[in-house]
Amino acid sequence: MYERFYRDISSALRRIPRAGRALNLLDKGLVCLIAGGYAFELCRMLLGGDGRWMRFALVPAAGLAICTAIRAALNAPRPYELFDVEPLIEKKTAGKSLPSRHVFSAAVIACAIAWIDPAWGAAACAATVAVAAARVLGGVHFIRDVAAALALALLVSAVGFCLI
Repeated sequence: MYERFYRDISSALRRIPRAGRALNLLDKGLVCLIAGGYAFELCRMLLGGDGRWMRFALVPAAGLAICTAIRAALNAPRPYELFDVEPLIEKKTAGKSLPSRHVFSAAVIACAIAWIDPAWGAAACAATVAVAAARVLGGVHFIRDVAAALALALLVSAVGFCLI
């Protein structure tokens, strides 16, 4: 069933020359762009004396530690390990699929940026959705992996930025 689903969602990309390479570049490029925006904002906050810098730094860091621990504990297999599919995104990792750390990181950073600047945060959220789609289209994560990552990032962000 999954093999057919994946072939259906990836078939259009497979017909385009270099689409796999473009998807790899999009995936890595958006993650780097989000991380770069985060680093820029953190530097701006530190240099500008913005007292929110510590929460801005600690919430994503703590969340990443939580996400990494959950991944290691679950050690869920990736689509290409369970099914006869050829992923479009180059990946050799075994296990550690749930939750997606790429998507978690992008989402928690997008929430951190939104906490500081809602307009830039909205742009980072849009980029995060694109990363999530790329990870599924690329065949390296199941939909549940990216959905769990998004939910965990929202939970960590709600606690870290709104409740504490």
